[in-house]
Amino acid sequence: MTKTDVTLRWGAVCAIVAGVTMLLPLIFYFYLLPDAGSSATHAQDPASFLPWMVEHGNVRQALWWSVCLPFLVAPFGVPQALKKRLESFYPPAPQIAELAGVLGFFTFLLATLVLVAGEMPLAREYVAAGEQARPAIVATYEWQRLVTALIFDGLGFFLIGVWIFVSSVVGLRSGELPRGLGRFGVVTALTCFSFAVGYVTGIKWLGETGVGVLAFLAIPVWLVWLGRVLWQTERMEK
Repeated sequence: MTKTDVTLRWGAVCAIVAGVTMLLPLIFYFYLLPDAGSSATHAQDPASFLPWMVEHGNVRQALWWSVCLPFLVAPFGVPQALKKRLESFYPPAPQIAELAGVLGFFTFLLATLVLVAGEMPLAREYVAAGEQARPAIVATYEWQRLVTALIFDGLGFFLIGVWIFVSSVVGLRSGELPRGLGRFGVVTALTCFSFAVGYVTGIKWLGETGVGVLAFLAIPVWLVWLGRVLWQTERMEK
């Protein structure tokens, strides 16, 4: 087995693991959080959310750790392996895509770790504080929530969209990716761009309550599919 084969197969493992673990947060959003008395939009109401966080924050913390898993695994294998698969066609494009992918995953990871470290302390301070101090704590909390959301929902999805889109177009043009995967990748990238643009502009039908929400399913499916393709190190006959 050559060094390239090892790179591709390691990337395949990372892609499949990242894709599968990316589905874990959905269990929290649709089952565990509602069961604990919260929801995906609960954080937008600090007066209700922060006291709840003190009582049931372990569920919320577990959610963020589950979100960290795929973004910790993926950048250490998937972008590099995909670049290896595509770089014989037009090297600059896969290199740009790889950079966007790595930055996108680490952007997701950074925003999530800030929430892991920041939500609980602010919630405890809010509950322990008097009425005069609470507005300042809420202001700090809202700043943290909005900044991390902008990094995660705006920049993160945009960078991942660039990675998937450029890689998919190169894969289609070069024939190094199956047509089905390439076309699905283009659609997946468009859902990422829709999510990012929808969040930044406040256009709901593009963002997290519209077309963009499909990215949460499309990205894991694309990663698992990509992992299967990368595992087949032999060049595919088209």
